[in-house]
Amino acid sequence: MVKKLPIINSCVSSAEILKALYRAPDRRSLTLFAETLTLAMPAKNVLLTNSGISAFYIILKALKNISGRSEVILPAYTAGSLIVAIRKAGLKPILCDISLEDFNLNENYLADTISSKTLAVVGVHMFGINMKHIASLKNSIPKDVFLIEDCAQSMGSKTADRESGTFSDVSFFSFNRGKNLPLSAGGCIITDNEIIARGVKNELAEIKAQRAFSWFGDLLKTSAFSLAGNPLFYGLGYPVISRFKEVAAPKDFLLKEMSAFAAGLGMEVIKRKEEFFSKRYKNGLAIIAGLKETEKILLPKIPEFTRYVFNRFPVVFKQTRVRIKAQRHLAACGIETSRMYLRPLHYMFDLGYARKDFPSAVYLAENLLTLPTHPGVMETDLIQMIEGIQWAAR
Repeated sequence: MVKKLPIINSCVSSAEILKALYRAPDRRSLTLFAETLTLAMPAKNVLLTNSGISAFYIILKALKNISGRSEVILPAYTAGSLIVAIRKAGLKPILCDISLEDFNLNENYLADTISSKTLAVVGVHMFGINMKHIASLKNSIPKDVFLIEDCAQSMGSKTADRESGTFSDVSFFSFNRGKNLPLSAGGCIITDNEIIARGVKNELAEIKAQRAFSWFGDLLKTSAFSLAGNPLFYGLGYPVISRFKEVAAPKDFLLKEMSAFAAGLGMEVIKRKEEFFSKRYKNGLAIIAGLKETEKILLPKIPEFTRYVFNRFPVVFKQTRVRIKAQRHLAACGIETSRMYLRPLHYMFDLGYARKDFPSAVYLAENLLTLPTHPGVMETDLIQMIEGIQWAAR
């Protein structure tokens, strides 16, 4: 089959790219985009960065200067780049197992994980699913421990009408390719805490401004990614594209200013954020409705009064062979799926844990398959995904 539906898609139009190109020489785009995000989040302080992982690192540096503590707690199943940032900041990562209800950090294990050395707890909203108890988590941890929300995959998600990222001391977002606001580059930090905001601004002041025309690389990436979102072009180019898929955590990352092109594109794309968010939410609900009676799989439990903007939809197979069968079948139907992170963090890095530790994280890594939910997913694609998984799970 020539056509192939990509697991992620930008859905950025040529007109939006051209408007961003027009804005690119004007550095005022950075200020305007930050001001727009301040209203959209909402938050008192929105500070732009070149990526989500840079944003996380800058937060850690600022908190370390405020507190002086040395340990950061995070779920055992999440992006390996978080470990890279924690270590780069001179801090020690401490892992906590996950829940198989929402695939996020399991708060039941948190009390035994926090110590006098704990600087912060990182609540990662995997797949766009807010942590189940995020609304009360800040009050359940010691007052001198910071709560950070990782919203790289959850921009637009809501719990009880509150936006993802507004439940913590400080949070960060990513605008990289495939994210809920896809600009192919960039990220941001939001906080209502003025002490943290001042610390973050001090760290950002150490980063040099981008050189003239340094945004040209972002233009090329955005254009290529927009073209690749077309299933026909993606299918034709897949033999080459597949070679560039990221399968391991980066050894390091660059700290740069967000480009004016990315900010200009953000000014255009954010006008359609509710269109993007609503489509992802509805696609996720359609998958749940179609698969809720299917045996041999686990689906995330979605509480009342929530809207989860699914960055991807997670399906956990109770048997690995069924997961492999489903993945191969969907690939043959022209639908790309993803294992996401192939291993839990204590398998990726030497963190002093035994391989038998964090059994839920290990189980998720072995049996997870994620499905595309981006705005380019059509009703026929959803039917194919649902029927394909039902067939594999017979």
